[in-house]
Amino acid sequence: MSATVENKTKTVLKLEQIKKSFGGVKALKGVDFQLKEGEVHALLGENGAGKSTLIKILTGVYQMDSGNIIIKDNPVKVENPISARYKGIAAIYQELSLVESLTVAQNIFLGHEPVKNVFGQIDFKQILDKSMNYLKNFGIDIKPQAMVNELGMGEKRILEIVKALSINANILVLDEPTTGMSSAEIEKLFAIMDDMKTKQVNMIYITHYLDEVFRICDRASVFRDGENSGTFDIETTDSKTLIKAMLGKELTDEFPERTTQPTEETLLEVNNFKSSKMKEPVSFHLKKGEILGITGIIGAGKSELALGLFGSDKRESGQILQSGKEIANRTPEDAHKNGFALIPEDRKEQGLFLDLSVEHNITVTNIDKVIKNTFVSMKNKQKMAYKTAEKLKVKPLNVKAAAHNLSGGNQQKVVVGKWLSGDPKIILMDEPTRGIDVGAKTEIYKLIQKLAAGGVGVIIFSAEFKEINGICDRILILRKGQIIEEFTKEQSTTEKILSVALGGDQ
Repeated sequence: MSATVENKTKTVLKLEQIKKSFGGVKALKGVDFQLKEGEVHALLGENGAGKSTLIKILTGVYQMDSGNIIIKDNPVKVENPISARYKGIAAIYQELSLVESLTVAQNIFLGHEPVKNVFGQIDFKQILDKSMNYLKNFGIDIKPQAMVNELGMGEKRILEIVKALSINANILVLDEPTTGMSSAEIEKLFAIMDDMKTKQVNMIYITHYLDEVFRICDRASVFRDGENSGTFDIETTDSKTLIKAMLGKELTDEFPERTTQPTEETLLEVNNFKSSKMKEPVSFHLKKGEILGITGIIGAGKSELALGLFGSDKRESGQILQSGKEIANRTPEDAHKNGFALIPEDRKEQGLFLDLSVEHNITVTNIDKVIKNTFVSMKNKQKMAYKTAEKLKVKPLNVKAAAHNLSGGNQQKVVVGKWLSGDPKIILMDEPTRGIDVGAKTEIYKLIQKLAAGGVGVIIFSAEFKEINGICDRILILRKGQIIEEFTKEQSTTEKILSVALGGDQ
């Protein structure tokens, strides 16, 4: 394990022996962390390692039990998010905080609008002019008069950053900022971050993508079990070292070896299918026990295809054959009855009732299986939930716990468990490992292989080319809504997939 790397540059932020417990659970066990001037410092670790708790303490959402926060050699107290803002600390979370019905300029100054006079009349001209200057200074090609609901995901995330800079933030926390962004948008974001460093904006960067760490970060601190297990200089470390620090061991089987093969039986046949949200009709087949990957860059049409097959969007043309028999998934309820399951891209918005229990989330789609004498059997309900949660290794194994209290990886297991309890024949998984850590990803991959080994047909819709190449038996590549290439496991490489998806040479 590498010792903490010393840096000659000035320390902007120092966190000393930060401790935080929730009930009897120690989330942080005395964490030390330093952010240097002009650096992007990655914060890495498995879900539940303590990263989010530390950030919420820094931004005033939580209060620490003990420890010190020191900004530019001055001890400070961060009582709440407003206090954090006045101290120059701002966070950009995965969930956007923009108001879609307002303009770019109005969002940038929302809550701290300049006024014309003592009567508090808002100075809209000043808002427009200042917004234009912010956008121009950071080389951002977004019009201040544009409505936010007209922007793409990448532009919205960049706008969140500009919004933070408008309150003179010089300690910026970026929590999984590239979620939902295309490769071109990510490169634009990184170019802006490079420019921000020269303007004395210091950044803490939370991500599960190690390629991003090596592209944009200067140092990385790895959290494990509520402790900082090491801080590393990016120039002198590698991904294996960081993964070992995260897991406490070397990860040798990120993609487990496939021990079974698909049968020759065609489980699903899709012919010239097009839903209301899809750009073009598509045709493909799925074998029994096969793991089929459907990939492409963000915006290629993967999610639209998944939602169309599941009946969430209206079918406009084509047919779906299941084991040779035509079916009509007019609604998600129809799809469920036909043995389909959907693990949606956005687990928090589409896959979970966050304020309800793990038990409720797992059993909600199969409540008919726990009915006894026309009434819901609470005993059977709890038994089904516990059995499923235990099978998927949900931690903590407490089916009465609210879903929002689980880490991202464990939330995803609950979403999967909700559908597994219904014994589906075809599972559609849209970005199944997005936003979860390396160790949890491997567990999900093992689960996918176990499902396929039992004869379930699995379709993975993912923009993670390495993931698609590592776990799938066969791969279809979407570009602008059309399937333009097919690779077998033997033909496929990550580089080939990327090249075809981007429209380059194979």
